[in-house]
Amino acid sequence: MRFPRPHIRHLAPVLLILGLTVAGCGWSPPAPAPTSSAAAPECGPGPSAQDVEAEFALLPPAPWREVSRGNAADCRLQWVVVTSGDQPDSLQQVLFFDDGAPVGSPTMDPRPYITVTPQGERDAVVQYQWNQGQDEPCCPTGIGTARVTLEEGRLTVLDPIPNS
Repeated sequence: MRFPRPHIRHLAPVLLILGLTVAGCGWSPPAPAPTSSAAAPECGPGPSAQDVEAEFALLPPAPWREVSRGNAADCRLQWVVVTSGDQPDSLQQVLFFDDGAPVGSPTMDPRPYITVTPQGERDAVVQYQWNQGQDEPCCPTGIGTARVTLEEGRLTVLDPIPNS
């Protein structure tokens, strides 16, 4: 019994549609998984709303508001991600705190598409994304990370800030 062989001309449209579907929106891998095997501790509320709002004075004028917060496993390194708007590409900034006291940000200028995850006992990973070429605002394809930690009460950036 002979089976007919598919012709390339019949497969080409299927492969084209499959390729376009896969590439339809920007690639966004998950942030690095936390390296601590222990469950996330209960660290309390973190920096107060007043402490976060006081840091807004260091940012460019905008209607800043909090969108997420977190902490490292040891509870000292804390962060709050703030945004200036509701669009996918609205500017954001990550504000770091040492047990509630502000210690700064890895970059001076706000950028869109910031995510922070804990890593290990005392560190965090800041994931930056950016648009490249014809990327839609929803779907940046540029991606990179920088690790941060606290050293003697100061925020220390351990890796180069991507796309800066």
